[in-house]
Amino acid sequence: MREDLIALIDLGSNSIQLAIYNIDNTGNHYYEVNRVKVTARLINYLNKQGNVTNEGIDLILTALMDFQKVCRTYGVSRAIGFATAVIRNSSNQNEVLTKIYKKTKFSFSVLSEYEEAYYGYLGVIQSTDLQDGITIDIGGGSTELTLFRKRKMIQYHSFPFGAVNLNESFTKGKKVTNQQVVRLRNYLLTQFHSLPWLDKAELPVIGIGGSAKNLSRIYQSKSTKKQLNLTLSEIKSLFTELSSLDVDERSKIRGLSKKRKDIIIPAVQTVSLLMEVVQSPYFVYCEKTVRDGVIFAHLQNASNTQLSGD
Repeated sequence: MREDLIALIDLGSNSIQLAIYNIDNTGNHYYEVNRVKVTARLINYLNKQGNVTNEGIDLILTALMDFQKVCRTYGVSRAIGFATAVIRNSSNQNEVLTKIYKKTKFSFSVLSEYEEAYYGYLGVIQSTDLQDGITIDIGGGSTELTLFRKRKMIQYHSFPFGAVNLNESFTKGKKVTNQQVVRLRNYLLTQFHSLPWLDKAELPVIGIGGSAKNLSRIYQSKSTKKQLNLTLSEIKSLFTELSSLDVDERSKIRGLSKKRKDIIIPAVQTVSLLMEVVQSPYFVYCEKTVRDGVIFAHLQNASNTQLSGD
């Protein structure tokens, strides 16, 4: 088997991302060659009827046509597209996917809540030696949790909230108020307490995705510790600092992407309160994502097909 370049296109609620992977000649290993990200915040382009607006569709098409050029430049042999919460929940899903294919020839599968959670878990399992834990992936419009023991996923849940729509509902404005923080806290605690398997699980929380990455980077910029595990008290301290600043002041925080300066507040609070409910010993960021789970599953399926002689 020769080396191949495969592209994964992640059509998410907060961003649209293209990742190009080099698959080695055994077909069992891969590494990322390039990644392009467009912060589209598609969740803001859903109208009252639950449709992705024409403006939102145009935004998607513009990004994908740019991705086409990148794929051609690299000589990509195959593109795998998948969509998450916004497209999954949109009333005009078929219309959006049809327009995408007609304009770009990119085909997209829409991940179910289970698939999105599972692929995130798979990315974590393939890159850590943790035996037990809880994963959290805070997207723009949904948050996926899984619980695994002895490296097997035994519980999952997808919440209909993410950093973008939490900000719209609870913390929008130049500076977050105490009343907003209390409302957000009460809402999130109610959501987490609805899952009995979270209560006092006393497991590490593993964060994947952009929100977890920014939280980890902010911590690293301030800490002299080599250990990258964050305790609940350390996360609460970061939240107190971030919530005391207005949106513009947050831009000066080292490690925080300017594109996340408005949505970092609900993201950090989500992690903090999950740890509180779980009574977690620590939080750690994992660089692998849903994309890594998807590409790993793709390679496994290809390998199994070859072994079966199909």
